[in-house]
Amino acid sequence: MSNETSPASCAEAQQETAKQFEASGADMVGQRLDYALTLLLPQMGLRGRKRSIESGQVLVNGRPCKAAQRLRKGDVVSLADAPTADQQTQNAVVAEADTAAYPADTNFEALPRLLERQGEFCFFYKPVGLHTAALTGGNMPSLEGMLPQLLAEQGCTCAEADPQDGADMSAEAVPPQLMQRLDYGTSGIVCAALSPQAAQAFRQAEAAGRCEKRYIALLAGRLEENFTVTFALRTDKRSKSRVLDRDAGCTRWTNFTPLHYFEGDDLPQLALTKDSQFHRVGLTLVGCRIRRGARHQIRAHAAAVGHPLWNDPLYADKDPEAEAQTSHGTFYLHHGGLLLPGANCIMPPPWSFLPKAVGRQVLEWLTSAD
Repeated sequence: MSNETSPASCAEAQQETAKQFEASGADMVGQRLDYALTLLLPQMGLRGRKRSIESGQVLVNGRPCKAAQRLRKGDVVSLADAPTADQQTQNAVVAEADTAAYPADTNFEALPRLLERQGEFCFFYKPVGLHTAALTGGNMPSLEGMLPQLLAEQGCTCAEADPQDGADMSAEAVPPQLMQRLDYGTSGIVCAALSPQAAQAFRQAEAAGRCEKRYIALLAGRLEENFTVTFALRTDKRSKSRVLDRDAGCTRWTNFTPLHYFEGDDLPQLALTKDSQFHRVGLTLVGCRIRRGARHQIRAHAAAVGHPLWNDPLYADKDPEAEAQTSHGTFYLHHGGLLLPGANCIMPPPWSFLPKAVGRQVLEWLTSAD
């Protein structure tokens, strides 16, 4: 009898040993499951790893779990040959819970990612349902926490600290710095500076009114003309901004441009067309321009003139009938354009309910020179 091992047997043995790992090191504890899974599926992209988790093929301590789950010390991550019936049932429950907070038209293929790099600025995409910045004392996933991974996936590196700037971390990479925040329920572009000089340039451009941010929003009611809201906002309360009866500086104004009015069957989206507010007043797709921005500026300004974002849980007037018929409390607001001196990024909203002609109109507005 030969003691030689065939190539096929070697491959099977390697595959068997690569079916699980234990979270023990400091670099693994606290890591998201979908990112840590590269140890078992090194050739698979992030989307594929998420699908594997959602299908029940990935287990933590023998049980299915969510892609965003953070690993704890001692957790054993393993690959299952195929999900059992019980696992499939549990996965369906988890998936239903995860998607309940999203608009019915959400594109779950639109994951956070690096859109492009221009000089010392990087532009990232933040989807609905993801925090922009890491929360103090919390372990919820955030775009900020994903920046190193998103940069590494595209082969980007951060700038090195300059000793002349007074930094005491010479020759070490400077972590990317977020220059703006989007609400949890807002999608779109987020800019990060890769050097202290770039961060300072961004702030100076904002203060001088030379930074323009373009948003797309879905507002209640019919808007037929461009208008500008100049009210100042009180933002010291964390939950909700208060509109004040005085003007703010011009860098804190919001300009609204109507792009398309939806009424009747013009918007064949089940979650929208069943809402009584929609049938009563219709909805207008608008472009919003701001320069500097304050917390909830667009949402508060839109509500102040009687056209709140449709289904905004904070600023829209409560309609008991609409609330009873609507399965989610998500508004539609997307940061689709950021224009800086020497750099800019455009990304249309990933909303599948927009007719093609309206989508083209949105892109034209986002890229317009006006």
